[in-house]
Amino acid sequence: MTDSIAETPSNNNDVHQEQPPAKTTKAKLVDFARRALVVIVFAAAVYFIAVQWPQVQATVFALYWWQVLLSLLALIPGVLLGMYMWRVVMASLLRQVDVEPQGLVLNQIYLVGQIGKYLPGSVWAFVLQMELGRKNGIARAQVFVASLVSTGITIGAALVVGASALPILVQRQPNLQWLYVILPVVILAMNPNVVTFLVNIVLRVFRRPPLPERIQANTMVKAFILGVLMYLCFGLHLWILVGHEATLDLATFLVLTGALALGMTLGVLAFLLPAGVGAREAILILALAGMMSAGAATAIAALSRIMFTIADLLCVGIAFVHFRWRQQSASKTPAESTSEAP
Repeated sequence: MTDSIAETPSNNNDVHQEQPPAKTTKAKLVDFARRALVVIVFAAAVYFIAVQWPQVQATVFALYWWQVLLSLLALIPGVLLGMYMWRVVMASLLRQVDVEPQGLVLNQIYLVGQIGKYLPGSVWAFVLQMELGRKNGIARAQVFVASLVSTGITIGAALVVGASALPILVQRQPNLQWLYVILPVVILAMNPNVVTFLVNIVLRVFRRPPLPERIQANTMVKAFILGVLMYLCFGLHLWILVGHEATLDLATFLVLTGALALGMTLGVLAFLLPAGVGAREAILILALAGMMSAGAATAIAALSRIMFTIADLLCVGIAFVHFRWRQQSASKTPAESTSEAP
């Protein structure tokens, strides 16, 4: 009887008397470290833009303002599609352990975590996402697995989309022929049974129990489709950006989209570089070589990189404002209901 009374407060005084447990010194230090890491990665992203700006300033002013704006706007849905792809995988893993995913929280974990890629070493994006997930009650291992699986799906989608540009790139750089070999391997590795097996190996390393059930095929298919759509948006961004130098036709769009997808994949593999800097630009310059001068191609590749960074920061800002607005709306609703009660 006493237990049931404690679980169901009978008056407002009981509610007000409930106090959250005081944080330990260790918990305070962990919170401080998380906040410091977020500040550092945002500073790194802003610093990256400032350093790259002198290289692209002349190119920006040579373009029409609407061209730059449309190119930037094309990136926003691409970034958000990447977020939804990660959410599809994360939600599937959470439901396996009977946890209902909170969409707004997952949005912040993904978008803020993605800014970590601007620090040297792609691992920082994973670290930041794991810490943000832990802060919101999600096990680090689950966040890491979701990020790992979505990264694998992203690479698979990139190789499929990149097939349209591969013949041209290999012709100009024969050293890229190995991509022909890795494409079928990655596609086969996206089989749900294979993915589940690999995930369980990762969980074993984290000393966590294996997944209670196999990752569903519809999860993989949904995430893969979102990945392809994401790259199409990114390709549209680049297609608009080169409009003053190249013919805007379907063939150009497919080549640029494929090259950008492959370049971003190589950027992921070049994990020691901040956001894969250099690897992606090299592929883009190869693809653009037949459309414009080497100097113009280099400037466009660098400008595209800066615009990706701006789009990432904009999406984080939008997600943060939306999250705060929803929080305030939720907190006002009970108060309004109470004030309207007789």
